[in-house]
Amino acid sequence: MRNFTTILSFLLLGAVCVLFYLHYSHSRQVSSLAAELHANDTSKNKPIRIAYVDLDTIDAKFEFYKEKWENFEKKKEGIDRQLNGAYQQLDDKRVNFLKKGNDITQIEAESFKRDYDQQLQYLEGQRRKMEQDVSQEAMVLRDEIFKKINDYLTIYSRENGYTYVFSYSKNANVFLYQDPVFNITNEVIAGLNKMYKRTEEKK
Repeated sequence: MRNFTTILSFLLLGAVCVLFYLHYSHSRQVSSLAAELHANDTSKNKPIRIAYVDLDTIDAKFEFYKEKWENFEKKKEGIDRQLNGAYQQLDDKRVNFLKKGNDITQIEAESFKRDYDQQLQYLEGQRRKMEQDVSQEAMVLRDEIFKKINDYLTIYSRENGYTYVFSYSKNANVFLYQDPVFNITNEVIAGLNKMYKRTEEKK
């Protein structure tokens, strides 16, 4: 019986030793793998590169923006002329009616006022609708322009190793100072116009 106990104790001790060996061997493997992954992780060693673009200059020199915004302004001016013409015609009717002076009867005055108010109310409704349409179209156009700039900057930043590209504008400037050495506006405009030209040539 004593021999059996001795043998069992020996076997248990051996099992414990094996477990300890496996545990520390696995720990060393995990530590080695973690160290290798850390060494291969270049993101921690990657330098941060920052640049900025001048949105005012892009507005002035980006051909897509200039063309789209010019067409939008022409459309808006046409709508304004149409509305102003309708208001002017209605006011001419009022002036011509008042020229009758004392010949205007009460019934005629009431009838004219009723028609005038209805037409004026209709024009006001048309004006509000057109203003909403113009505002919505302007937002869609701005989003389209911003997407083109953002898509290009995504590619440009990846190719040139930029981590952040900020925007600068005189009307919405969050920078107290910007070093011109980080200004990549001209390169971005050249790339945007080149991309836009290729797109137009494919049409």
